[in-house]
Amino acid sequence: MKKIVIIGLVLWGLSSCQSSTKKDVKEESTHSIEHQVAYLSEEINNKLDEIYIVNLDHHKMAKEEGVYTPPSSATIFSDPVVNTPLIKENPLIGIDLPFKILCFSEADTTKVSVAFTSADFISKRHGIEFSMLEAFDKKLSKVVSSIDTSSISKTNTDSVSFGYGIINIQSDYDFKNTVDNLKTIVNSQNDTRWFGEIDFQKDAATLNQEVNQSTLLLFGGPAPGGKAMMTTPKIGLDAFCQKLLVYENDQGEIWIAFNDIVAFSELYYGKSTKPQNLINQRLTKTFTTAVKKEN
Repeated sequence: MKKIVIIGLVLWGLSSCQSSTKKDVKEESTHSIEHQVAYLSEEINNKLDEIYIVNLDHHKMAKEEGVYTPPSSATIFSDPVVNTPLIKENPLIGIDLPFKILCFSEADTTKVSVAFTSADFISKRHGIEFSMLEAFDKKLSKVVSSIDTSSISKTNTDSVSFGYGIINIQSDYDFKNTVDNLKTIVNSQNDTRWFGEIDFQKDAATLNQEVNQSTLLLFGGPAPGGKAMMTTPKIGLDAFCQKLLVYENDQGEIWIAFNDIVAFSELYYGKSTKPQNLINQRLTKTFTTAVKKEN
């Protein structure tokens, strides 16, 4: 039976199409991207089963904080049937789950582009055989195959190697306290928004499967994130919302992992910016504070 659970729906504006002013360009782009996001959601609803879905509009949230970032909206959808075997293989793969598709426009352009996390990227980043990702690739293809190929923003993964762009920190606490500490410190920030979490172990249990403890925390910082995306909006695929993974490895150690924003900007644009470097430093310091005991 199909089960669509909307855990959040925030449609953000984007910019596109021809117009005589930048304002008109942005408004037409917003309409075009909102249309693309609605279309993707419909495709997911019609073609996939057991899906949890959320749409996050980076442009709109940044605008509410007085910051401009180009139109960008992320569609995130999760399928426990696909996730569970991958988490069982390696819980760190959870940092690249669930499915993510970004609809965005580059600064001052009218073209709507679409980017997504591919099975090829996950295979190289986590050092697993592509065959392990066949179910992931097949389900993602059902959605993206209907997108005009000229709109797809492809990523050259030649430079992607094992562990690419992952910041890992071992926790001094048990799993529950690590998650609680991170939630507390994230929600104490005055410029962040909490979006929710995905408990991969709980999802696996619904399939009568056992996996290590693994929970993905989803949140974002619209103002700092908007500044970081201003000239590099494609990083919204991996950085905003921020995905913070808490997981237990096979040795019983508790670790946290999150994406290196600078690494992804370098991957997509061949450059990084000062706001991105500042966010990397801030996240590393904040999360370390949450999971390390004072000596």
